[in-house]
Amino acid sequence: MSSQRPPRQIRRGAAPTPPPTSKLPGNTRVSGTSLKRMIWTGAFAAVTIVGAIYGAGLKTQQEYKEEKKKIIEASPEDRIRALEDRRAVLVRERAPLERKLGEVRARIRAQEMKDAAASTAGGDEGQK
Repeated sequence: MSSQRPPRQIRRGAAPTPPPTSKLPGNTRVSGTSLKRMIWTGAFAAVTIVGAIYGAGLKTQQEYKEEKKKIIEASPEDRIRALEDRRAVLVRERAPLERKLGEVRARIRAQEMKDAAASTAGGDEGQK
């Protein structure tokens, strides 16, 4: 007995399209291994960045607690001295700010007077 193969299927219509290839020069198809490597690299970078930010926050918090502890443990005389020093700094910073504020207020008054004079002069011309 002879074994016969089944007849070959005949496909009609357009020819099957080949799989898409990369348009980049050379053989730059991303293999599964390369893609995994890129994903792992990105994951490790993200963990490192988040860890650095979290660590910086912890350090800032710790420094704040230490500073607060120093203030609480300080004697009343030391606290008063520190507050007086801080007040002196604030008073020194106040003078230039008040001067600038005065200059701004003077410019605003001058602009208002200029606008009032312009509106008065403009109103007289319209009546003639």
